[in-house]
Amino acid sequence: MITVSNVSVQFGKRVLFNDVNLKFTSGNCYGIIGANGAGKSTFLRTIYGDLDPTTGTIALGPGERLSVLSQDHFKWDSYTVMDTVMMGHTVLWDIMKQREELYAKEDFTDEDGLKVSELEEKFAELDGWNAESDAAMLLSGLGIKEDKHYTLMGELSGKEKVRVMLAQALYGNPDNLLLDEPTNGLDITSRQALKRIISRTVDDESTLFISTHQAHDFENLLDHLIILSEGEILLNRSLDEISERLLFARTAYLPEDSLYSEQDLHGYFSILPNEEGEENTPDIELLYKAALQVPEKIKTIWNE
Repeated sequence: MITVSNVSVQFGKRVLFNDVNLKFTSGNCYGIIGANGAGKSTFLRTIYGDLDPTTGTIALGPGERLSVLSQDHFKWDSYTVMDTVMMGHTVLWDIMKQREELYAKEDFTDEDGLKVSELEEKFAELDGWNAESDAAMLLSGLGIKEDKHYTLMGELSGKEKVRVMLAQALYGNPDNLLLDEPTNGLDITSRQALKRIISRTVDDESTLFISTHQAHDFENLLDHLIILSEGEILLNRSLDEISERLLFARTAYLPEDSLYSEQDLHGYFSILPNEEGEENTPDIELLYKAALQVPEKIKTIWNE
């Protein structure tokens, strides 16, 4: 769970976000949708602490862990692929390094023995004995073959590094997971593998954020939608709320009560007020276009 309270982000005179209050709850997958430059990355950087807000606070749930898809593909060049993935769980990695240092000491003291005992207990609690096998499964699932698991990151191609970074972010089942444009650089097979891994990784105890300008890649995973444009939050609703209030329908004619429509060879694809409470599935791409072009019409649906 992540709570955003009265957050503003400002660079000089330019205000990107102003007095934002949001609560992201466990068990949900939040899609943050917007064109490049809409403020998606800035919003996520503020959430995970890479960028300090001008005002306000951001808080995780007690004892929760936050993992982020790294955008720096050169930072890990001197580490092996396996170590790079395991470093995604910073607590477990720190324990592993402390254990190694203590066991390597020539003058091992009683105090060191007590420290090792504490570390071993924490190591077991975090399933450290399966650390490498868990990392290997993630890597293989994302298309990194076993013969490259102990290769230095600097020897990988750019596309391979993207996959390793994804494995690092997913490693250890974090409570909160932030993925910024996770399908960039992935082929169709790897995209499908990523979606399968995410669906297995995210459970009722975790919170997932996916920032993308290609909503269709994740529409079957999302259950909450945030649409951004030039730093403004145009829409912040669950998909259940959207389907209750809006009807996405194909018709041969242009509906009189259409909030937004697009014409194609088969007629019109429209967003309408869902006055009869019909069951339907929101089309995220169409809703995104509507939010950009007729934001006031979309907003008024929830003000009625």
